[in-house]
Amino acid sequence: MVGFVFTWIVFLVVLGLFGARAWVVETNRGRLTSGGSTQRSLTTGLVGAIAVLLVLMVFNGGTTLADLLLNGEQSASQQQIQQGQDPDAS
Repeated sequence: MVGFVFTWIVFLVVLGLFGARAWVVETNRGRLTSGGSTQRSLTTGLVGAIAVLLVLMVFNGGTTLADLLLNGEQSASQQQIQQGQDPDAS
């Protein structure tokens, strides 16, 4: 349960970093300077936060979710037939 909460917190941090970086980029547009260190540091932090988010998603069942989305879910009887068991036997 704690892992899921931590994943959502990291997701909100990622959204906050995206918003902060967009604000920095848009407010710097009218100036004649380059992006600056703030934009680079926010980009670095954003990449790190996305990496942490991906790791947390994999640890919290993300691989199972991706497998279900890509391959669909097999029913229990289909899994038993593939294993050589009779689904009607009790």
